[in-house]
Amino acid sequence: MGTRDVQHNRVHCRRGSIYVVVLGASLLVTVIGLSGLLVLRIQRRAAADETDLLAARLHARAAIQIGRLRASQDPNWRSNNPNGTWITDQSVGNGSFTLEGVDPVDGDLADAPSDPLVLTGIGKQGDARHKTQVTLNAELSALTCLEVAMHAESNVTFTQITVQCDQTISTNDSISATDSTIFSTLQAVNTITGSGTIWGGPRLSGMNPPRTMPDATTLFDLYAPPVGTQINIASLPSSGPGASLEDVLLSPQSNPYGSTNAQGIYVIDVAGTSLRIRNCRIVGTLVLLNTTTATEVIDAVHWEPAIANYPSLLVKGQISFHFDATRTLDEGSTNFNPQNTPYGGTWDTVTDDSYPTVIKGLVYVSGRIDTTTDPSFDGAVVCGDVANTTNDITLTYQSTFLNDPPPGFGGSPRMVVAPDSWKQQVD
Repeated sequence: MGTRDVQHNRVHCRRGSIYVVVLGASLLVTVIGLSGLLVLRIQRRAAADETDLLAARLHARAAIQIGRLRASQDPNWRSNNPNGTWITDQSVGNGSFTLEGVDPVDGDLADAPSDPLVLTGIGKQGDARHKTQVTLNAELSALTCLEVAMHAESNVTFTQITVQCDQTISTNDSISATDSTIFSTLQAVNTITGSGTIWGGPRLSGMNPPRTMPDATTLFDLYAPPVGTQINIASLPSSGPGASLEDVLLSPQSNPYGSTNAQGIYVIDVAGTSLRIRNCRIVGTLVLLNTTTATEVIDAVHWEPAIANYPSLLVKGQISFHFDATRTLDEGSTNFNPQNTPYGGTWDTVTDDSYPTVIKGLVYVSGRIDTTTDPSFDGAVVCGDVANTTNDITLTYQSTFLNDPPPGFGGSPRMVVAPDSWKQQVD
């Protein structure tokens, strides 16, 4: 082989090597390019999945907010929504949501306004799915009649009386006073008038809105048997033309006229006759039905509820208060602080103790209250109207019932988010 042939072969080898290098480089660039496209596609897909997941989470939250809105704006939401699915696959943007509402207590939303509500929102978008849950508790707001020491639906009339009140007396109608001394803030929807009267506190006419009152047609049903224990008026001793509840201890552990009631709730249907309550210690809620002004509390009593935020006295009708806070309730033949019902944590077996005369707690009378002598109330008094003649009345306000209203004295419950109840659910 000549020198020219050798040189020619060397040139061909170089050219082949360069081709292989160029081909390899092109292949590497292609692979890098395809890898870049694949990475970009993966990144886009991941971004799209993240966007869908975020959207699904927002859709689930939107479902929850719609459920909360229903519970706040529809007073009949419990009966208007099933216990279960409220909304199914509602479209929103590029996704959808489902809303569920459940009573975790008994699976029945409509049976009790105080039961909690568990809302579950399920959001979907693309392949993403998110499930959020929250618990709402029923928060009972008190009727505004419990904001003051005494409130009447109709007129309040003071005649030759001194009123000592550490807070406010109000009415959804008018207040009039004659030859009286009123140490209290007064509020009335209509007028406040008086002749020969010393006003010891501010007066506000034109109160708006009127204070809210319990529904007298349904209130007493909440305390009727079997919740309360019936005491037949015929089982009480007679007193003139009617009956007498006198010289007795009535409490969750003591009922001289029948079985006891663990909550201290006792119901007496006066049936339009007369009932005289005197010289008693009552620890409980006494419910009097069908009364007239011939039903009266006189002389000395010491009265308080067995359950702190429950009423002491509920009267369907009228009643007269002639008990006298200047007197004491003295034990005679009855021990008012036996072991099963101590007083101030103390009990004994003797009958030589004395107790202050006062009605503590919430007093509600659907009709009129008449007072004479010097009655003292420590709590709140709510009634149809008030007629006060002669002597004094002392009212000491307690906010217990406003902060924790008893059955029948609360407005529609607000559903509020229970603390730390937001959580993500996993199927």
